[in-house]
Amino acid sequence: MGWREVIGAVLDEEPRPAKVRRQQPPRRSEPRADAPAEPPERVWSGKVFDQIEWRRFEAVCETLFAQSGMRAESQSHGADGGVDIWLWSAHSDKPLIVQCKHWKKRVVGVKEVREFYGVLKSHDLTYGTFATSSSFSNDALDFARANRINAQDRNGLLRLIAGRTQEQQRALLQTAYEGEYWKPTCVKCGVKMVLRQKKDGSASFWGCANYGRTRCNSMMKIA
Repeated sequence: MGWREVIGAVLDEEPRPAKVRRQQPPRRSEPRADAPAEPPERVWSGKVFDQIEWRRFEAVCETLFAQSGMRAESQSHGADGGVDIWLWSAHSDKPLIVQCKHWKKRVVGVKEVREFYGVLKSHDLTYGTFATSSSFSNDALDFARANRINAQDRNGLLRLIAGRTQEQQRALLQTAYEGEYWKPTCVKCGVKMVLRQKKDGSASFWGCANYGRTRCNSMMKIA
């Protein structure tokens, strides 16, 4: 058979049915272990404090106090000397300082408030604010009142937020849920931590993303 006949035979040949690939059932996507467990809240409540990490809590406090007309500055990481936020008012030549404790269940005791009082004295300051997403013990509240420390617990912060305009409340909510708000920030490096697992596979924990480069060994238990 010549080449013309071969081509003609190929062109006249009935097309073979294409192989039908057997469709695999769609794989169920497992939720990421480091993804937020619940969607963000649409309005302010104590649940917002539970969903965000410590750095976002500090950012909310900074924005909240700045909305009152003060100039606020904070640092994202590193040794802070017991001061998380510096506040400057146009009516005073001395700053106010704020310490923040993003605790969910642990109660702030008199020990922590005494330490903050020592920070106040080291800066030759008279007034300060101690803000927590948790609550204070009775001894801590008594000490704070006796030493001109403004103790703001979860309910107190929520009352302050409720007194802001709707626009300001939305801004605070946006600050709370900015970025990967559920991932803790390394207190030493200021970078987001990553989910790691112990070598024996017994438990997971948050570890600093810089561990491989700077050997930062900061770690945090999963709440």
